[in-house]
Amino acid sequence: MKYFWQINNSVTALYGASVVGLSALLMHLWQASLTEQSAARVVSALALLAFHTLALLVLAQQRSEAKLTKLVALLWHLGLWCFVWTILAGVFALPFYYSQLAPIGGQLLIAAWLLLAVTAWRRS
Repeated sequence: MKYFWQINNSVTALYGASVVGLSALLMHLWQASLTEQSAARVVSALALLAFHTLALLVLAQQRSEAKLTKLVALLWHLGLWCFVWTILAGVFALPFYYSQLAPIGGQLLIAAWLLLAVTAWRRS
């Protein structure tokens, strides 16, 4: 786990680039081809990704070696992959689409936020 925060920041930076790139694609390429409901799903997934990208960056600034803090970051990553990928894969008929992953991803994100609350009480 020597490089945990470096890997976290690299993946998080890819999330940020993805938000910008996918937002541009949505506005310039997909806007006319998506239904209003599909566009709303993509916007929702991108908003969730953008918000958690910022949260991951803030968490990484602490560079905590606490296992619970690292677990929060891991759960956010897993939750984002499950939730965001499922939404985008469903809209764009991408491979490895499993609708059951979206609720699991959401639950992982909620668990990570609750675990973050616990970490506040574990620090001295």
